[in-house]
Amino acid sequence: MHAAPPVRMRLAPDAAWRVFAASTVGIAAASLIAWVALWAQMPAWVAATAAGLVAGTAAGVAWAVVRRHRNAVGLLAWDGAVWQWTPEAAEPDPGEIALMIDLGGWLLLRFTPTRPRAPAIWLTASRRQSAALWPAWRAALHARRPHGDPSVLTQPT
Repeated sequence: MHAAPPVRMRLAPDAAWRVFAASTVGIAAASLIAWVALWAQMPAWVAATAAGLVAGTAAGVAWAVVRRHRNAVGLLAWDGAVWQWTPEAAEPDPGEIALMIDLGGWLLLRFTPTRPRAPAIWLTASRRQSAALWPAWRAALHARRPHGDPSVLTQPT
């Protein structure tokens, strides 16, 4: 099996990711508060009001946090053997990529550098950002990674 061809994509913060993250936090908070309020046998209007207030607050906080963390700007590259993340004005950092959410035209990725104690970096990629490279990107993300020394695999036994 052949590895995916090399591909590079410039990634920047995505407004759709911010909306998704803030909405998810807001919905989760609203669900929890509504469940607690209804479990405590409060009137439905009290549960709905509390859930709405908490959802708005949680979504607002999540939005602020996501907007503040703009470190996911740089170049993600697959050279045929290794993934590399190169933040703006920094050296390339090799690591592993994990596809967390694939919505066809939008991807949520987690890049884990190989450096010891380096934190994972969450990246978003969209068809809009990559244009014609989108099929190559998807192929690289879904392809089997080469393991070990390829010459060992071709030696006769």
